[in-house]
Amino acid sequence: MSKQSAFNQELVTEGAYAETSGVLDQLNLPPGVVKFLRGNKKILQIVGAIVVILVVTISLYISYRTNRLESAASNLSLAMAAEGDARTLALEKVVTDFSGTPSALWATTELGHMAMKDKQFNKAVEYYSQTLEKTSPSNPMYGLLIFALSQAEEAGKNYDSAYTYYITLKGIEGYKDEGYLGMARVLEAQGKKDKAVSIYKEYLGSIPGESKNEQTTDRIQEKITRLRAQK
Repeated sequence: MSKQSAFNQELVTEGAYAETSGVLDQLNLPPGVVKFLRGNKKILQIVGAIVVILVVTISLYISYRTNRLESAASNLSLAMAAEGDARTLALEKVVTDFSGTPSALWATTELGHMAMKDKQFNKAVEYYSQTLEKTSPSNPMYGLLIFALSQAEEAGKNYDSAYTYYITLKGIEGYKDEGYLGMARVLEAQGKKDKAVSIYKEYLGSIPGESKNEQTTDRIQEKITRLRAQK
């Protein structure tokens, strides 16, 4: 009896056509799922590749954004510590190099404060306006910027613009007093005494009884009396 050879033609033929069990078969997935995965193999591979690319891209962006914010904050801190012209240049560099970051907004606002100190009121308005354009009303900075703009416009004797900002300011929580007093003060500066008196009266009427401060009300009443005497 002849010995079976490892190269027996019959064995080779059987092995060539034997169905192998793939990874999907070993996962015990429902036949329908296995069929779907096999039928859409290329599409699923493309989708998988896209997902991987998106995940990697998002991760890299988050890392870049985080590093940029940290670098911006560091540069702002150094700029604030500088003095004179060096401080101005450093703040302007933060605004330019880190546009769109909170640090850039604070740097722009600080440039506005510096312009106010130098009595460059129109320049201050320009800086404050740039920051305001990128600040939502829900941001705590919004009220501060409106107040700063009101004062800058008033100091520059742009009374109509100042009055408009003060109207907005009195509607912001925590700034009602500054808004009303600013409106009346601007009207006084324009010689509109009757209107100023009306604003002072409106202001007094807006204060709840339990919140009225005797010193404040006396001061406003004195202003009203003075303005009436000047007519």
